[in-house]
Amino acid sequence: MPSLPHFALVLLVPLCLLVSADVNDAVYRLIDVLPGQVQTGGIPPPYNTRFDAANGYVPAAMVYVFSAEDIITALEICYEEDAPVALRSNGGHSYIGQSTVNGGIIISFTELKGLEVVPEGGRYIVKLGSGLKLLEVYSRLARHDPPLGFAGGSGASVGIAGLTSGGGHGLSSAMYGMSSDRIVAAEVVVYNREEDKFELVTATGYNEHSDLLFAVRGGMGGNYGALVSLSYDAFPVTNVVVISGKNFDVDPSLQAQRIKDFQDFMHSGAAGPEIFGIGKFLGGGGIQYSAQCICDATGDCSACHAKLDAMQAAVGLPNPLRVEQDFGKAMWFWADCTADSWMDFYPPEGVANCSEEELEEAMYKCWAFDRDVYGGPNKAKSIYFPKDMRMEDLQSLAEAAVDPACQSPGDCVILLDFYGHAMSEEPEDCDQSAGKCTSFDHRTPGWHMQMLAIWDRDEETPTDKLEWLQNTYDSVFPGSL
Repeated sequence: MPSLPHFALVLLVPLCLLVSADVNDAVYRLIDVLPGQVQTGGIPPPYNTRFDAANGYVPAAMVYVFSAEDIITALEICYEEDAPVALRSNGGHSYIGQSTVNGGIIISFTELKGLEVVPEGGRYIVKLGSGLKLLEVYSRLARHDPPLGFAGGSGASVGIAGLTSGGGHGLSSAMYGMSSDRIVAAEVVVYNREEDKFELVTATGYNEHSDLLFAVRGGMGGNYGALVSLSYDAFPVTNVVVISGKNFDVDPSLQAQRIKDFQDFMHSGAAGPEIFGIGKFLGGGGIQYSAQCICDATGDCSACHAKLDAMQAAVGLPNPLRVEQDFGKAMWFWADCTADSWMDFYPPEGVANCSEEELEEAMYKCWAFDRDVYGGPNKAKSIYFPKDMRMEDLQSLAEAAVDPACQSPGDCVILLDFYGHAMSEEPEDCDQSAGKCTSFDHRTPGWHMQMLAIWDRDEETPTDKLEWLQNTYDSVFPGSL
C-alpha cells in the first residue's frame, strides 16, 4: 500500500478530542470570518436519525462552505481552537454516525454542486462538486449530449463524496465497476505536516499526490482529507430494462432455494455484465427481486429482454414489473420517484427536455419523499460472501426474515447485491510501481449483504430488533469472505 508521508489524517486531531471541549471561540470566529454561512440553531439532522439531537448528538454549529478557501478557513479555526469536526457531503447517510458530532462543528459541503463535462481523448471526464447528490448527478448527465452515466446506487439523496470514498456500487456496476473505480482525479484539502497548514491539492494517479488518490478511491470518507471535487470518467448511455417483482413464499427452505437459483443465474454466462441484480429478504416473509439490464449502444434491448426472461424463469418470479426506458429515467425509477415505481415526481417532458426550474422542483420532491420514507433511525451491518453461498447461510437468512422481531417488510431488511464482472477488477489507471490503484479491497466475485434493523422516529430503540441484527450477522459470519 502506498504511504502518505506528507499528509496527516485531516480529522485525526479534532475527532480524538473529548466532545465536551469548549467550541464557543471557534463558533464566534467562524461567524466573524464566514458571515451568513454558520448555523447554530435548527441544524439539520443526518439522514439516519439514530444520530439526531433526540439521541444525544447536538452539534454546536454547521458551517456551509462554498469553496476550497472556505474549507481551509473552517478547518484552520477548528484546529486552532481544538474544536471537534465532522464533514458532511450532503444528507449525512453514514451508517455509523460520521456525518455529525456532538458538541462540535459540522462542515457541510451542500453548496459545492458544480458539474462540468470535459471531453478528453474520446472520454467524458466529469468534474463533480463534492456536495452533489446522486439524483443530481444522474439528471445532469442525462441532459448532456450524448447522455452519460454514473455507476452509483439508488439512494436519491446520497452524497457522491461519501459514496465514492467508500467504494460505492449500484445497478450499472457489473459493467462499469465500483463508483470509485472511474475516479481519475480529486481536489482535496489536506493538512501538510511539514508546513503546518491546510492546503488544496489535486491528486491524480500519476502525480506526486497519487498516494492520496489511492486513499480517496475506497479508503472511506473523512479519513484523508476534505473532498472538494471528483473527476469521474463517465460513460455514454442509451436504454435499460428494469425488472422488479416479489415472491411471497414464506417457507424458509423454499426461500433459500429461490435465492440460490437467483445467485446461480447471476453468476452464470446467461446473465453477463449487462445485468446487475438484487435479492431482498422482506421482514415477515417473501423475497423481492430487482435487476437492471443495460441495452446495446444503439438502444436495442432485445438481448436484455431475453436475459431477463431467463432470470424470471430461473427464480420462478410471477408477473414482475418490467419497464424499458432511458438510463436517466431508470435512475429515478430506482429512487422510487416514477409512476412505475412508486411516486410520480419525474418531469413529464423528461429530465433531458424539461426546464431547469422544473428539474429542480422535481428533484426536491423526490428528496423530500426519500427522507420521509427512508430517513428514519436504523442500524446496519455489511458483509461479503463468495458467489457460492452455503445453503445453511441462505436458510438462516430466510428464517431471520420471519423472526417475530420482523413483523413487516419495513422492520427488517436483508439485501444481497450481486458482486462480479467489472466490480471484481482492480483498475490499472495509475502508476502501479507503488502498488494497486485503489484502496478498495473487496474484489472477490460473490455477494455483498446489507442487513438493516429499522424503527419509527418516535419509537424507542428496539432491543429485539438490535438483537435480531446481531444474531443474524453472527449466524452467517463463518461463511463470509
